[in-house]
Amino acid sequence: MSVLGETQFAVINGAAGDNTLVAAQGAGIKIRVLGFAIVPAASAVVTFQSGTGGTALTGPMTLTAALWIETAAFGVFETAANALLNLHQTGVVQLSGWLLWCTSQ
Repeated sequence: MSVLGETQFAVINGAAGDNTLVAAQGAGIKIRVLGFAIVPAASAVVTFQSGTGGTALTGPMTLTAALWIETAAFGVFETAANALLNLHQTGVVQLSGWLLWCTSQ
């Protein structure tokens, strides 16, 4: 059984490569994504990762210049313990949006 922390909010704002969305939270603590919205300025391919260049939490998602929203009451995915949450994109496109997350133990 997981113990979930309080819901927190983060900004998605990046234009190239790897973007740390949430820093690692410490030994034994995971980052659970409860929801996110991404608006790319143009078509982009993004992948959420556990750690920079680490384990893929999603497959490559091709986004067009439109709003993408995903939410789930108990979470969409989570990082490994003591790993940061990374958003990687293959191109150079401005990505904007928001992220809902909490810690999980």
